[in-house]
Amino acid sequence: MLRGVAFASVAVVLAIAGCNRGDGLKRVPVEGLVTASDVPVGGASVSFIPMQGTLGEGGIGTTDASGRYTLTGSREGDAGIVPGKYKVRVSRPMERDGTILPSDHKQADHPLATESVPAPYSSPDSPLEVTVPEDGGTVNVAIPVAALGKPS
Repeated sequence: MLRGVAFASVAVVLAIAGCNRGDGLKRVPVEGLVTASDVPVGGASVSFIPMQGTLGEGGIGTTDASGRYTLTGSREGDAGIVPGKYKVRVSRPMERDGTILPSDHKQADHPLATESVPAPYSSPDSPLEVTVPEDGGTVNVAIPVAALGKPS
């Protein structure tokens, strides 16, 4: 009986430890400013897509009204991302009248919405590239053309 209780206790501890184990990758905090032609881009989704040689799944964030963002891991919601090289995609949908839509909008509810960040910067093949340093920190994203829509 005692042996069974001990075994069950060890199994529970291992299960709990396994749930907290994660993928073992080092993540660092990343924040920054997104601008388009030196103007802050508020209300945009920012995606860091790992380039070849960078581990992890990348990260996502949303800019506030002043264009500032903080990244979280894209699947598990882990704070920060793995250091390395990333392509950066910036997307900010807007209504035909120029109203910027929230990042969690449903496309079906806004069928006439258009992208206010010009291609190719709003596509997964964006030419924007950044390097997240080993200690993380501030990583600004500068889109070299103006975004469309109302000022942020």
